[in-house]
Amino acid sequence: MELIVYAALGPEGSQRELAYRLLALALEREYGLPRLPEIAREPGGKPFFPDRPDICFNLSHSHGAAVCALHDRPVGIDVEKLRPAPRRLAEGMEDEAFFRLWTAREATIKRRGEGISALLRSLEPDPMCRCLEGVLEGCIVTLCPSEEAAVRVVRI
Repeated sequence: MELIVYAALGPEGSQRELAYRLLALALEREYGLPRLPEIAREPGGKPFFPDRPDICFNLSHSHGAAVCALHDRPVGIDVEKLRPAPRRLAEGMEDEAFFRLWTAREATIKRRGEGISALLRSLEPDPMCRCLEGVLEGCIVTLCPSEEAAVRVVRI
C-alpha cells in the first residue's frame, strides 16, 4: 500500500490544531471517513485508532508547520522548521545537518512507539528513514516507514 503524507504551513502557534485538521482531511479524502475516529495512546505515547487498526498514522508539528503520515503499517514522521540548532545538542553541527539527524531520530522513535525520552539516548536513526525534500519550504521533513513503500505527498 502507498504511504501518504499530508503537509501544510500555517500561522505559528496553530500547528498542533493544523496537524489534527490535516489528519481529519486525509482520512476523509483517502478513506472516506466523515469524522476523526477516537484516538488512544500506547504506553510510549504513540497515537492509534482503536476502532481502525487497519490505519496507522503519525503526526508532527513545529513553528507553524504540520505533517501527517498514513499507512497500513506503523509509521513515524517528524517536521522541524529550519532555524539555529540548539548549540548544546548540535555539538558543532551545521543547522541543517543537525535537524536532518534530529528528525530522523525522532521519526524512528515515533514509529517504534518509544517515548520522547528515548531521544536523550544516543540513537542511530532507522535506515528506513528518509528526508522528504522540498515538502514544506524552510522545513526538514523525515519519514520512517516500517517497510519500503511508494510515498505520495499532498501539500495543503
